Amino acid sequence: MAQNAREKPYSLTLAFYNANGLARQRDQIYEFLRDNLVDILLVQETCLKPSRRDPKVANYVMVRNDRLTASKGGTAIYYRRALHVVPLDTPSLSHIEASVCRISLTGHQPIVIASVYLPPDKPLLSSDIESLFGMGDSVILAGDLNCHHTRWNCHSSNINGRRLDAFIDDLTFEVVGPPTPTCYPYNIALRPSTIDLALLRNVTLRLRSIEAMSELDSDHRPVVMQLGRPHNPVTATRTMVDWKKLGKCLADAAPPILPCGPDSTPSPEDTVESINIITDHISSAIIRSSKEVDVEDSFHRIRLSPELRNLLRVRNAAIRAYDQLPTHSNRIRMRRLQRDVKSRLSDARNENWDSYLEGLAPSHQAYWRLARTLKSETTATMPPLVRPSGQPPAFDDDDKAELLADALQEQCTTSTQYADPEHTEAVDREVERRASLPPSDALPPITSDEVREVIDNLQPKKAPGSDGIRNRALKLLPVQLITMLATILNAAMTHCIFPAVWKEADVIGIHKPGKPNNETASYRPISLLPAIGKIYERLLRKRLWDFVTANKILIDEQFGFRAKHSCVQQVHRLTEHILIGLNRRKQIPTGALFFDVAKAFDKVWHNGLIYKLYNMGVPDRLVLIIRDFLSNRSFRYRVEGTRSRPRHLTAGVPQGSALSPLLFSLYINDIPRSPETHLALFADDTAIYYSCRKMSLLHRRLQTAVTTMGQWFRKWRIDINPTKSTAVLFKRGRPPNTTSSTPLPSRRVNTSAVSPITLFDQPIPWAPKVKYLGVTLDRGMTFRPHVKTVRDRAAFILGRLYPMLCRRSKLSLRNKVTLYKTCIRPVMTYASVVFAHAARTNLKPLQVIQSRFCRIAVGAPWFQRNVDLHDDLELDPVSKYLQSASLRHFEKAARHENPLVVAAGNYIPDPVDRLVNRRRRPKHVITDPPDPLTVLLGNTSTGHRPRRTRRLRRRARRAN
Repeated sequence: MAQNAREKPYSLTLAFYNANGLARQRDQIYEFLRDNLVDILLVQETCLKPSRRDPKVANYVMVRNDRLTASKGGTAIYYRRALHVVPLDTPSLSHIEASVCRISLTGHQPIVIASVYLPPDKPLLSSDIESLFGMGDSVILAGDLNCHHTRWNCHSSNINGRRLDAFIDDLTFEVVGPPTPTCYPYNIALRPSTIDLALLRNVTLRLRSIEAMSELDSDHRPVVMQLGRPHNPVTATRTMVDWKKLGKCLADAAPPILPCGPDSTPSPEDTVESINIITDHISSAIIRSSKEVDVEDSFHRIRLSPELRNLLRVRNAAIRAYDQLPTHSNRIRMRRLQRDVKSRLSDARNENWDSYLEGLAPSHQAYWRLARTLKSETTATMPPLVRPSGQPPAFDDDDKAELLADALQEQCTTSTQYADPEHTEAVDREVERRASLPPSDALPPITSDEVREVIDNLQPKKAPGSDGIRNRALKLLPVQLITMLATILNAAMTHCIFPAVWKEADVIGIHKPGKPNNETASYRPISLLPAIGKIYERLLRKRLWDFVTANKILIDEQFGFRAKHSCVQQVHRLTEHILIGLNRRKQIPTGALFFDVAKAFDKVWHNGLIYKLYNMGVPDRLVLIIRDFLSNRSFRYRVEGTRSRPRHLTAGVPQGSALSPLLFSLYINDIPRSPETHLALFADDTAIYYSCRKMSLLHRRLQTAVTTMGQWFRKWRIDINPTKSTAVLFKRGRPPNTTSSTPLPSRRVNTSAVSPITLFDQPIPWAPKVKYLGVTLDRGMTFRPHVKTVRDRAAFILGRLYPMLCRRSKLSLRNKVTLYKTCIRPVMTYASVVFAHAARTNLKPLQVIQSRFCRIAVGAPWFQRNVDLHDDLELDPVSKYLQSASLRHFEKAARHENPLVVAAGNYIPDPVDRLVNRRRRPKHVITDPPDPLTVLLGNTSTGHRPRRTRRLRRRARRAN
C-alpha cells in the first residue's frame, strides 16, 4: 500500500541536548525519545564527520551539519518521521553552528526550529541571531549557547550572557530555560549552570512545561519542552499484508460475477466494468488480509535486556542524586555507572552485530540489503523546492506535489521549437484517416497460460500503482481469476482499447545524483502504474516485439532495450574505431559528437509515433491499441504520501511502462545515417563520429551530418541542447586549438586548429574528455581519468562496507570475498574490455584497491605479502580478471547476432610495433603475458611458503 501522508500536529514536544559525542549514545537516545514522546530532538556537539554515516534512530529522520575543521562541534536534528517537517539550508553564520528545519502545525503558522551551538571561545554576534530569526515568522532557536546570566539561574554572568540579554529587546524574542541547571562540569570545582536555552520569537503555543532530565551520558542534561495542548504523539504507520492469509482469501472467496460469461466477448463498457469488478475483488481481499503497524527499523536499535534496562534506571537515579547534591561521592558513583552503561551498551551492540553477521550468507536476503544500505549515499528528506519567477519556495508536501506536477505536465508537452506546421498537419491528418478505418488484421488471442507466465515473471517487490495492488498479490491469484483476466484482456484487444483505469499513474520523483535537490528538474519522474494494466502492457509488447524482430525493423546501431545488447558493446565499438586511427604511424584523428537529448521520453510526439508505426507495417489493431494507450493519460504526483491534483499528458511515453522503451526505440528508428559518418545509439544517448587526417574535411563531414540530423530533430519535434552536447577530437599529442579565434602573431600558429561545429546556429563546445554510457573517454584514449573515477568510487564503497569486511567482523572470509566480488570489483571493472589494454601504470590503482581489501579482510600486518593474501583468499589479480573478462567478451562477440558487434572484435591483434602499430587495442589483452603479481601467485601456489606466512594464514582462518 502507499505510505500515509505526513501529519500536522496541534502541539509539539521539543528536546535539546549537548551530547558531547553522538555516535555511541544512539541506543540511549532512542530510549529517551520513546519514553518522553519527543517529536523533535536538537543535538549539539555531535562530533561527527561527513565520512561517517548517520547514527539513525528508528522512526526518526536525521538532519546534520558537521564541523569540518576540528574534532568536536557539529549539530543535528532528529524529527519524527510522521511529522510534516522539511530540512532547511543553514544561512551563512560567523560563529554559531546550526542545523535548521521547518515544521507545519495545525492552528499555528509554520515554525522554523534550529539546533544551535556556540563554542565557548567564540563571541555571540547579533548578526548570527538575526540571520536565524530571519528564516521565518515563527522561530525557535534551542541548544548550547554558552551564555551565562543570572536572569536564567546561572551563578554568574559572562560577556556572551550579557550580550544575549541585551539582544532580547532589540530583536524581540524571549529566553526560556529550565528552573534547574543543565550543565554539570566534570570538574567538580566548577558550579553547575544553565546554558542550554531556547529562544522563541512569535511562537503563540502555550509553554506547558520545560524540564532538565537527569538522563544520558554527558556533562549536559537533556531539556524537554512541551508546547501547546496535551496530545497523543504522531507515529508513522505502514500497512502490512499477511500473504498466506491473502492467498487463502483469494482461493476461498467466490469469484466475482462479471457482466458476461467467460465464453462470450463483452462490449467495451462491459470490459471496463469487469476490470473494476476484478480489481475491487482483489483490493477487498488485500484489505481483509492487512493491518496497520508502526514503522519500526529493528536493525538500527538493539534489544536491551532487562538487566541493561535496570542498569539504565540505576544510572539515571545516580544522575538525579548528583544533580540534587553534587558531592564527591555522588559524582564518583554517577561516573562509575555512566562508564558501566557505556561499556555494557557497547558490548551489547557488538554482540548484536556479531550474531547478526554470523547468521548472514550470500543466499540470505538481509546480506545484500545490508550491503546496499551501507554503500549507498546518505539522503535526507526533500528540501523546500524553488519556485519559478522568484516566488516563495514550496515547503509543504502538497505544495511540493503540485509544483512537481506542474513541472512534469509542462515537461510532457510536444516541442513547439522550430516545428514545421505543414509537416505536423500532414502527419495529424494521415493518422486520423488511418485510425478511422476498421482494423484489417487480427492479433493472436491471449491465453490463460500466457497470463500466468507473465504474472510469474513479475518482480514481487515492485511498488504498486494507484490501485494499491502489488505484484506479489497477483502471484496468488487462483486459476478462475486468471481465466477471467484472460477473457477481459482478449475483449480489450478485440475492441482495440486500453482501459482508462490503467492509464492513471502515481508519479514519484527519484533524485538525480549530483543535481541540486531543491529544483524540480533534479527529480526523474517514475510512473507507478496499476499492476493488472502492466500485465496487458507486457502482452502487447510481446506481440509488438515479435513483429519488429520478424521484420528486422530496428537498425543495428540501436543497442538500447535489446536483448544481448549492452552499453559495453556500444562503447567498445566506438573505442575500436578510434584506436584504429590512433594506431597508425601517421595517426588519423577521430571527431565525435555526443548529443544531449532533452527529456527524450517525455517529449515523444504521439501522432508522430503512430504515423511511424503505420509506415512500418505494424498491425492496425496493435497500432490502435497503442494509440489509445498513449491518449488521455493522467497522473498524480506523490510526495511523502501526499498526492497532487490529476494532470493530463499530451506527449511522451510513461517512464516505468513496459511498452515505453520499445516505442521510443521505434520512434527514433529512422534517424538519418550518413554513409560517411558512423552512428551509435543507446536509447536516447546519440553519438556520431568520423575519422580523417584533414581537419577541414573532418569538420565538413561532421557539420553536414549534424545539419542533417538537426533537420530531422526539428521535423519530429525532438529537443536537442547544443550547449550541453559535447564534441571531442580524439588525437594523440598536443591538443588542437578548438576555438575559431585567430592566434596572436607572437605565438606559433597551430595548424591543427578545429572550428566549432554548430547545431541550430549554436556552437557545440569541444572538450578534452566525455562520459559516454558510464565510461570516461579522454582525447588520448589513455583511460587515466576513467580509472581515477572508478577507483575513487570503489574506495568510497570499501570504506562504507568496512564494518562488514574488517578483521573484527564475524563474516567468514568466503563471504567477505563474495561481498567484494559483487559490490566493489564490478564498480572498478565495468566495461573493462574497453580500457583493459591501457598502460599497466594507469591500471595500477585498481590493484591497489583490491590489495587494500585483502589486508582489511584478514587484518594482515605490514610484512605479509600481497601475493600470499591473494592466494589465501583465492582471488585473482585485477590484470588476470580483466584478461579473462576480455576473453569472454570477444568469444561472445564472435557469435553475436548484430554484425556491428561482430565487426568490432573481428581482428587478429598484431604485435605492437613502434613504427607501425603505436598503440594497443582491446584484443591485445588476450595475448598479454602475466603481470608480476600473477607470476608470483603461480609460483606461490606450487611452492613452499615461509613458516611465518603459513602461521598467519592458519590464524586468520581460525579467527573466521
